Amino acid sequence: MNPSKLVASTMTFRTYPLERALEALARAGFEQVELCTVGDWVPHFDVAHATDRSIAECAAAFRRTGMRAAAVNISGEMTLEQMENGYALARELGAGVVTYCCGNPKPDVKREELLQERAQFNSRLADLGDRYGVVCAIEAPHKKSLAERRCEIDEYWALQDERVKCTFDTAHLVYAGESLLDAARAYAPRTAHVHLRDAVKGNSLMRYGEGDVDFAAVLAIFRQAGYKGFYSMEYPTDSDEEAVERLAASVGYLSIFDL
Repeated sequence: MNPSKLVASTMTFRTYPLERALEALARAGFEQVELCTVGDWVPHFDVAHATDRSIAECAAAFRRTGMRAAAVNISGEMTLEQMENGYALARELGAGVVTYCCGNPKPDVKREELLQERAQFNSRLADLGDRYGVVCAIEAPHKKSLAERRCEIDEYWALQDERVKCTFDTAHLVYAGESLLDAARAYAPRTAHVHLRDAVKGNSLMRYGEGDVDFAAVLAIFRQAGYKGFYSMEYPTDSDEEAVERLAASVGYLSIFDL
């Protein structure tokens, strides 16, 4: 395993407090992580209510564990002001990429309106990226979102500011029954971060090697495209015990790809 390319999302230890999660990942041999925060589900940092003090405390936890942050992944409904907290955190941690969700359909709002709103919002996020020296990335494709199926993904990206980059997740297209490799070829040149997850149609929570993701093929596509960023080992767990067991199995599986 080459920690300069393969990093672990703190989602893998979502039931742990952040510092304990960082310690566990350090013991497993990781030197860098993707800090994940998803409300109460992955409560490793409260972006919505962040302060200078909470940002400093988070950075201190990284220093105490000797861990570095490669990226910050934020999900949930955030205002632009709240997202600025995430960019400030990324700069404090030395993370190069901030990933945000691509947005979800709303039954009372036309898709065209939502796409325009997200494009405008994402452009403002790119402004924050310029200000804080961090790459703005959006996770699209994503299941059950505005950019789930390939035609939706293409429509989504056609509206985006060129400064807005892609965080490409290997599971979501497979979940939707779409062609993963075709989309990887199309969006590898725009990709700033990669989430490695396994999936089958209708289930994006498979253990590595038990789903339908052809990791060798998709990684070859990104290499051929000249991708130089990080690959994040990302999966959720439901208990402390499962996290430990699954981490070892996941590292063992992904080590065969010489990341």
